[in-house]
Amino acid sequence: MGTPCYVGTADPAQPTIVRARYVHFDGYPSSLIPQLRGIWATTTRRDTSALIDAVLAHDWDYLGPDITADTRPVFSGQRPIAGVGMTLDDTAPEPLTVFPLSRAVDLVASWIYVINPADGTVTVHNGDGEPVGVHNLG
Repeated sequence: MGTPCYVGTADPAQPTIVRARYVHFDGYPSSLIPQLRGIWATTTRRDTSALIDAVLAHDWDYLGPDITADTRPVFSGQRPIAGVGMTLDDTAPEPLTVFPLSRAVDLVASWIYVINPADGTVTVHNGDGEPVGVHNLG
């Protein structure tokens, strides 16, 4: 069983609105924050905007900077994205999930991660949308 979460960024014009992607496994902060730091440091070369673009490109089974083009998918339809993660399903692109943090409980996710491109931080919210911590990517 996975620990579902959403990873994304606040809408610049409406900071209470989050644009995010679903991540099925390893959604605990003790696992996901190091994965995001690894992707940021290696794959996107410390470019927080590039990290956001990479994460928002797909819904994910899991994220990990150690994924290579040769990583074997577990399920049909998945695709490895080198340095970022394993897609959840590559048969049809899904739209971004867009929601106000005040309605986060409707997502039925354990955690929500909001990446801030201005200061290179990730704010962790619980499944109710309440902030529980802020982590620097660097």
